[in-house]
Amino acid sequence: MKSAQTIQWCCRVSMMLLIGAAVAVQAAEPQRTLSLQEAIRLALDKSPDLAIAEQRVAAARAALQQVEAAFWPQVRLSGAYTGSDNPVQAFMMNLNQRAFSFGGDFNHPDTTDNLNAKILAQYPLYNGGRDTALRQAARAGTQAQEQSRQAVRNDLIFEVTRAFYTIGKARQFLRTATAAVTSMESNLTLARNRFQQGNALKSDVLDAEVRLAEAKENLVRAHNALSLAEVYFRSALGIGQKENLTAAETETASAKTVVLASDEAALDLSARPELAAAQKAVEAAEQQVRVAQSGYRPRANVFASYDLDSGNATRYAGSWLAGVSVELNVFDGFLTKNKVAEARANLTAAREQLRKVQLALELEAKQAQLNLREAEQRLETTAQAVAQAEESVQLTKERYAGGLALLTQLLDAETALTAARQRRAAAETDVLIARAALEKALGKIGKE
Repeated sequence: MKSAQTIQWCCRVSMMLLIGAAVAVQAAEPQRTLSLQEAIRLALDKSPDLAIAEQRVAAARAALQQVEAAFWPQVRLSGAYTGSDNPVQAFMMNLNQRAFSFGGDFNHPDTTDNLNAKILAQYPLYNGGRDTALRQAARAGTQAQEQSRQAVRNDLIFEVTRAFYTIGKARQFLRTATAAVTSMESNLTLARNRFQQGNALKSDVLDAEVRLAEAKENLVRAHNALSLAEVYFRSALGIGQKENLTAAETETASAKTVVLASDEAALDLSARPELAAAQKAVEAAEQQVRVAQSGYRPRANVFASYDLDSGNATRYAGSWLAGVSVELNVFDGFLTKNKVAEARANLTAAREQLRKVQLALELEAKQAQLNLREAEQRLETTAQAVAQAEESVQLTKERYAGGLALLTQLLDAETALTAARQRRAAAETDVLIARAALEKALGKIGKE
């Protein structure tokens, strides 16, 4: 009995261990790393902003098709059943049924019914150019939405690129912070050894401990900065924070870079979709002025219909009607005049918006150009600063070990080295981001 209980207990323990191991394996599942191109493709597939832009394009295309309907004949079917003893209505029903006779009392007719089926066709011959202008405006609006979608795509690619490289910078900061902790621990060990040998003061040990605590605090911040960078990266991809994805390691920028725009003339903004969208908005506004002006012109329509009428005592009788109608608005209380004024004001606003977009794009391109130049120069100078700081730490450590330098000098040299390495990591990443920003500013990002 006791043996059976022991076996049962062992089985339960084994099962719990297996479950725990499975959970541990699942929890320890490694992160999936994405290259920059893989991240961009995923973002283009998952981004809600791009999906919204796609639907706006679809809506604009549907609106264009609605306008195109004006260039097709309009055909309608209708049917109605009526009954009445009204003299006029009864008289007209009998006429339509071709059943009129002079017998009976015209003033007090019997109840008369009528079943009518009708087909009506209409086609606008001329309406002052309104439909043509509406079609041109709708086409321009559709093209504007398509360019806006491209602008959203470019923005998305840049945001993913920046988030991707920011993770690389955070990793570099983390490595630098880890190296700083290691160096400060080494300095603390050195200070303790010298204090035990009577060659250093207790204050040296305390100073080393304080600097080590600061280095560990910076290491905590570096870990958090990397976590935040990964959170932002997943957000830029358009995926949930539960997804175990991160950016792959990438090559750092070198001092030799290709500047996409080295002078004023090279800042060609013709490829920017925002500029094209604003230009199309102006075209649409121009066509809306024509739409409003069509109210001053005559309108002509051709129409035709065929009716079938029948009552209880008669068979179906057919009749047709065809003609042309012409209409001219002589006075409408200044409605058309104010519609034209409104459309012209909107056109002026659209042109000013275009000018505003041009100025903003020129500013963005110039800033991107200058930022890239600055980042390249920083990359070159920080490379020298790191080499100098490393040499300074090495020399100061040797002098301190020989009693020729103070510990504070060594600690200051270590701090300067950490700062130089961080500036170097920031410069490497800033060059990559600045290149992407300039490509976006010139409308070339995401293009082969």
